[in-house]
Amino acid sequence: MSKPRKKHTGFFPWIDAQDQSKGFKLNFSEVTYMELGRTVEGYKQAQFIALKNPELALDFDYPEIFYISAEGLILIKTPQGKFETVAKTDNA
Repeated sequence: MSKPRKKHTGFFPWIDAQDQSKGFKLNFSEVTYMELGRTVEGYKQAQFIALKNPELALDFDYPEIFYISAEGLILIKTPQGKFETVAKTDNA
């Protein structure tokens, strides 16, 4: 089995995750993460490692574990087991 590689992706938090029509915040630092696997829903499960350029990053509570959908949405899993969209990425 191959060793997991660090990957980078854009991380653009929604201004209001409940109303995505309001748009998203620009973030000038990519997030470095390690892909842990896939969920039964087909999402990539990722572990946050670091910010690529922390001096350019938004002040945001980046989740330790997050999920990336095929559509390029970044989700978190709530304690109730539901997925909630918190951001979007530039590569799906």
